[in-house]
Amino acid sequence: MRKVVITTDSCCDLSKEIIEKFDIKLLPLNVVLGDNDYLDGENIFPKDIFSYVDKTGILPKTSARSIGDFINFFKPFVDNEYDVVFVGIGNELSSTMQNAVLAGKEVGHVYVADSENLSTGIALSLLKACDLRDDGLSAEEIIKKVSAETKNMNVSFIIDRLDYLYKGGRCSAVSAFGANLLKLHPCIEVTGGKLGVGKKYRGNMKDILVKYINDRLSAEGLQFAKKRVFVTHTCLEHPEYVQACVEATKATGIFDTVYDTYAGSTIASHCGPNTLGILFETI
Repeated sequence: MRKVVITTDSCCDLSKEIIEKFDIKLLPLNVVLGDNDYLDGENIFPKDIFSYVDKTGILPKTSARSIGDFINFFKPFVDNEYDVVFVGIGNELSSTMQNAVLAGKEVGHVYVADSENLSTGIALSLLKACDLRDDGLSAEEIIKKVSAETKNMNVSFIIDRLDYLYKGGRCSAVSAFGANLLKLHPCIEVTGGKLGVGKKYRGNMKDILVKYINDRLSAEGLQFAKKRVFVTHTCLEHPEYVQACVEATKATGIFDTVYDTYAGSTIASHCGPNTLGILFETI
């Protein structure tokens, strides 16, 4: 049986430490500021994006890597007798997945799973793939198991500012209510690979986020996969928000490991500063 390498795109929002620990190979996506093109996590970071938007009022643009880029990414692994497993951003959210599929067909020995998700919702499927690789499963077996369980990922986040998500066109539902005028902070949920608006919160952001965490983890009828949970955010200037949410998550005693991760530049370009989500798997 051929060796297996696990790959992804930079929308997975995993830290370099986690990427290295689980031996994941990553292809960064493109972020465009004005006339300049950058690579997510290599030469552009959320703080650069937020500073640019504050100065210019212009949102960044993001784009998928080309089929050719994916071919160049996959081919060295295949040439070294690996089967490639790629778990990337949901097909409904980006053309990244489509380009990966087409490149995989060209290269061969590439197995693609649509996470139907974004951010560390992708990472939940990705780390599951790593666990299965370490258990000795083949690439084909890994893809089947991961694809069958994408529906179990519970992914949501609270946004502080609507302008990034609305102007970026990723969630048209935010235009259905005057959240900014009402000082509301909507919970954006990923369902079936698409973004929608759930519960709406009002008040101090730190208090809202802790209440949101408790709401998500006390929802009736949920059974949790306890291995890991992510608290993922763009709270660069408010570490106290993150600390309160991590502590609230740990206090439940549900999960074995609580990961605190920053969102990367692609995700930050669409959700803006002071966004925070709790992302976990159910059974």
